[in-house]
Amino acid sequence: MTAMRASALFSALSLCVFTLSSIDARAEVGDSDRTVRSTTGTTEVGYGRTFGLGFMIGDPTGLSGKLWVARTNAIDFGVGFWGYGPDNCAGRGLPCDRFGYHAGTLNADYLWQSNIVRGRTQLDWHIGGGARTIWYGGCAGDCLAVAGRMPVGLDLMFANPAMLELFLELAPTLYVVPFADLGVEGALGARFYF
Repeated sequence: MTAMRASALFSALSLCVFTLSSIDARAEVGDSDRTVRSTTGTTEVGYGRTFGLGFMIGDPTGLSGKLWVARTNAIDFGVGFWGYGPDNCAGRGLPCDRFGYHAGTLNADYLWQSNIVRGRTQLDWHIGGGARTIWYGGCAGDCLAVAGRMPVGLDLMFANPAMLELFLELAPTLYVVPFADLGVEGALGARFYF
């Protein structure tokens, strides 16, 4: 993922976050007792609903899941296709026909998540550590890559719908198999919680 694409994804999510977080809570008057009730709610993501499943677009593109294991800790995972974009095979020493639909990926990360903005919209940031495995099709020999990764990202959750989480994540990556290499992966996605 190029720096320009990563910057554009981050800018778009930041604009959405600050626009949505500036919306004030409305109040409505109760009919029976004439009291004022705030309609400000909080998200159920990570509190009442602890498992989310959705999709991600970027590097990789595929399915994404997240399981909250504590109030500020979660395990996320992804499975999908890896290596889209015009420059993904440049500098890796691998033929370009190994990328895209010819390469699959599986990753898992342990995340620490903390709140930045809370209201009708909740914005959290996260950092974590994990691993990625990539398998290539159409190859002979070195058909597997293994990497350690450190995802850093933003998570946007809403009071309504309370089961939706949007996320943006960048992950510096250190490949150790089949050879040492550095990379940056990133994805934009959504998860729906159950």
